[in-house]
Amino acid sequence: MATASTSQGNEWRFVNQFSANNERTQNPVSCVRFDSHEEILWVGSTTGNVNAYLPTITTNCHKYAGFVASKVSAIHALEPTESAIFSLTDACLRANTRQGIPIAKFTSPSMTKLSALCHIPNSTNFILGGRQQKLITYDYAKEKEIRTTELNENAAVIIRYNGACTFTADESGNVHIKSSKNFETIHSIQAHGERVLDFDVHGNKLITCGISLNSRHKNTDQFMKVYDLRNYRAQAPIGMPISPRFVRFIPSYCDRVCIVYQMPGVPNVPLWSNYMGAIKMFDLESNSNSVTLPIESATITALDFSSNKQFMTMGNEFSVVSLFADRDGAMINNNSATTICAPPPVQPPLSFSIEDQLQSIGAIPLPYPDAPFLSDWPTGYTEILHRRFKPKSSPKKEKTVHYAKQIENPRHNTKLKKHNIVPYILQDPIILERRAEDSSSPVPNQKADQIARLCVSKLYRKPQPPQKIGPRRQDETLETYTWNVIKHLTMLSPCSIHMLANTVVHVVHSLSPLRNIVMRHICPKDWCITCELHFLFTTFAAQITTDITTTNLAWALARNGVQMNRGNLFTALPQIINAVFNDLAAKSREDSVFATSPEPPADSPMTSQLSRLYRCTECGAAQPVESDEQTILTLQYQQIQKATLCQMIEKTLNNEEISVEEKKCFECENTSHMEMKRQIRELSPVLLIDTNTASPGFLEFWRNQIANFERKPPQSVQNVPPSPADAKHCKFGADCNRGDCKFKHGLTNWVEEQSRLLENVDSTEWQHYIPSRIAAQITEGICRFSDISDVPDYDEPSATIYELDAMIDLIGTGYQPATWTHPVTLLRESPISSTEWTLINEQLVSQLHSHEARHLNERWKLPALLVYKKKRFEVEVKVQKIPEELFFVEDSLAAHGAPSKAIRTVDELPKKGELIGLDCEFIKIQTTLLEFNSSEKQKEKKKSPEVFTQMKAIGRASAVNSTGEILIFDDHVLLPDDVEPTNYLTEFSGIVAEDLSATQSSKYLISHKRLLLRILVLHQRGVIFVGHALQNDFGVMNFHCSESQVIDTVYLWKKETDRMLSLRFLALITCGEEIQKAAHDSVIDAQTALKVYRKYQEIIEKDEMSDYLPKIFSFIPAESPNHSASPLVVYTTPIKTLSEDPTAGAPKSI
Repeated sequence: MATASTSQGNEWRFVNQFSANNERTQNPVSCVRFDSHEEILWVGSTTGNVNAYLPTITTNCHKYAGFVASKVSAIHALEPTESAIFSLTDACLRANTRQGIPIAKFTSPSMTKLSALCHIPNSTNFILGGRQQKLITYDYAKEKEIRTTELNENAAVIIRYNGACTFTADESGNVHIKSSKNFETIHSIQAHGERVLDFDVHGNKLITCGISLNSRHKNTDQFMKVYDLRNYRAQAPIGMPISPRFVRFIPSYCDRVCIVYQMPGVPNVPLWSNYMGAIKMFDLESNSNSVTLPIESATITALDFSSNKQFMTMGNEFSVVSLFADRDGAMINNNSATTICAPPPVQPPLSFSIEDQLQSIGAIPLPYPDAPFLSDWPTGYTEILHRRFKPKSSPKKEKTVHYAKQIENPRHNTKLKKHNIVPYILQDPIILERRAEDSSSPVPNQKADQIARLCVSKLYRKPQPPQKIGPRRQDETLETYTWNVIKHLTMLSPCSIHMLANTVVHVVHSLSPLRNIVMRHICPKDWCITCELHFLFTTFAAQITTDITTTNLAWALARNGVQMNRGNLFTALPQIINAVFNDLAAKSREDSVFATSPEPPADSPMTSQLSRLYRCTECGAAQPVESDEQTILTLQYQQIQKATLCQMIEKTLNNEEISVEEKKCFECENTSHMEMKRQIRELSPVLLIDTNTASPGFLEFWRNQIANFERKPPQSVQNVPPSPADAKHCKFGADCNRGDCKFKHGLTNWVEEQSRLLENVDSTEWQHYIPSRIAAQITEGICRFSDISDVPDYDEPSATIYELDAMIDLIGTGYQPATWTHPVTLLRESPISSTEWTLINEQLVSQLHSHEARHLNERWKLPALLVYKKKRFEVEVKVQKIPEELFFVEDSLAAHGAPSKAIRTVDELPKKGELIGLDCEFIKIQTTLLEFNSSEKQKEKKKSPEVFTQMKAIGRASAVNSTGEILIFDDHVLLPDDVEPTNYLTEFSGIVAEDLSATQSSKYLISHKRLLLRILVLHQRGVIFVGHALQNDFGVMNFHCSESQVIDTVYLWKKETDRMLSLRFLALITCGEEIQKAAHDSVIDAQTALKVYRKYQEIIEKDEMSDYLPKIFSFIPAESPNHSASPLVVYTTPIKTLSEDPTAGAPKSI
């Protein structure tokens, strides 16, 4: 056969071939498989036989073992594991030892017409498929079928796995990409018109060959198709001189492909005839470095490579197996186990003396007669019988049982004497195992196990929104939102994404190095996460007292890849953590376009500097060192049972495993495999540790560590737990006069709740898994961490000390099984050890000591993010003001939009203290991006497959100067594609669908951020906004304005006990103008608000407001209900009982 040179200097050549036939039967080859653990080649045949051979290069291959897997079916696939060899037939999966001894057999009603077998790496699972509409997952360690999935396609005749997805080919020429979790089809590719002969997948590349139906005839496609899995698009096909039969990626390579093509069989030609063909190997990306091996063989039916790509084998339908190798001393595996072979038979001596007493008589060969031997067991002892059940023993007579006395009711003298003796408690009991540190000194009079209640403090529980329950019953949630012991800044959480994002916002704001990155950045890019944080932190610095929401930040996160609608608390929070901190790291390396100082960007305080060391595997030459960096340390849980947090950080940061990449060598100038090893050059001052809550092993790992490391001082346990009625409120509240009432009265004592969390601050029984201080040392590129929480005087010159500064914890209900509801933020802010930590639970803020903050519990408190900061590392925060150039927006986003009517120069902008009129028009939208779709709302509404968030959005915004004659801006806001408008409110806003479309609008369109930048520039210049119900406009815009810069006309004309009046009514009464006849116009409304304010100033100057205000309210008809939807009345808080018709309750005349 021919030889050819590869890119590594080795030569592929034909080395051996042998026949797989037995002495009596012929075994056409149906599959071949190299053993991944031993130096064995397995060959399966269409007659159901499986044979094993020891491949060699110089001599004939020796047969090692053989067995019959089936007498009625062919062997479709072989899969060697460490302990067995699995063979797949039409309806059965068999396991045999490598010596051929049967171990197990698996069948089920779901297994019919099987033809494909795929082993999931690093697991004990097989995926089985065939000419049936099912995929079967089988665990060979548990020996049972785990899952059976129904398919929409007709078959799964070929199955491949690339580490992320499962790929199947049906009988119609399609390749289906499926999720590995539930086998749902992600995408389908129409690869060939009739059938897929073979395909393979590696990384993000898919290659196929097959048959298409052309002019009503089936013809094998004379090319190989290539697809990019990142966008599921076909690339240019690679032509072949003859139609390919097999396409494979060569193991150990990234993009090297092997194709086997052969001339098709000719009719009326004997089966044993050979057909010309070839084996071609080349690099897929460049289509170069090609190697071609001509072959001449019967129809090829099987192909396989060894794990180290040194051997290649083919089998044909005439039972001939051919071997190819690329070197002289080729091996199947780099590190193979020793193959157990039978010892050679001992030949009997040719002759020996009859007097020889040393020779065994057993060495004399004797014929095997048909008659039974005297040493055979009798037939009755060799029959297969089931073991008989052991007869039941007669019960013993209980002569010692006698009546002693009746058990006393422990609640006999209490108000619960008629209740069940066994108390019903809100939380399930758990066993608190008390392990003495010194077994030689046991604690007297103390049981090893103690049953106690697991009670979660109300300061940790998820606060419920305030609700009005009744006139005589008080709602404690109203006070929950006011409990803020240190007046800390808080934010509202109207949606699930706000609840998660707010915790990360608190962490970023509390750390001066991260806050400095945020405050130095500003850019015009839409949905920039760092910009939205900048706007929020500016609001914090202004100490605005109104409720702060993070709606714009939530939209920025959703449009930067955070998928709330496809996950839960465990999967969404890591997405937000990675999105925020990766964006901060990227912005810290950028030089701001609008920076006021020419200083170059400093090194990121949250990025560790690494080095990549490469070494060529061919010539052994070291390559130039490449720089790398890492921002977030994401913990990995690969079957780790017990490890300290410092060990987990070391494993994540050092990544001591040597990986292999393919690059061009600078020494031998060949593209070869490179061994890559990482080394640490410098640690970042801020270490961000993501505990990877989305990992499947997260819960199991932390349960094990908490059981091994966490200890808490024992709390007193009452003999009789309180009744659940004590936790319920009495319906009469504080007015209840029943002396024996068993329900709760009054509100929660938050001071008592706070004091409970500050107990045992000086106890020595605390033990924690999370250290408060760690020391890091870098030696020869390897970083080692040590826990120095209990070493206050630690002094090591070469070590860097880090202190725990912030945490995000997941909080559960305490029930079993655990139910996780929300995250909380823990910040180290106070120098006083007894109240060192601050707990922020939405609007609920309290103080903790270090032990309580670091304490974990597997049922209600687990960490999601840990932030360690270098000791005494602080940064001066430099605030970047918003450049006034950002007020002037570029061209309209509408393809055929009108030009801008806004002012053009900075000199035309209003000065500090000037009045401007502002008004916005709204539309109603809905989206699935801000909520979990696995929430309770979805379970209740089974008809709706998704949970929609209903909200308002800005459709149009207008501003005029103090005289109302100059238009500062009049913009329509582009509606993004990922939201669905439900109502344009055209009868009020005057907006139609075409106005907000980029392709159809004739208006001047800008983005939401550009509108917000206009408002921020005006606010920064110190202008005073005048408008009607401005808090509604600012709320939808998600802009927080200081009270000194807002004049809201809805509050100027308001009596203390009366309703709020609409702008239309005020304009008619005070100015004699009638507006909003057909629809609202934001320009006219802004001008009218200024006129109403001017009228208000005139009345105040004349001191006539006390007489004028009652006259205004006298014009409102008395029959108008107090909560009507009258156009005379405006509401700034949502009202649940509104009529569907907005004008249903309006009076007929004024």
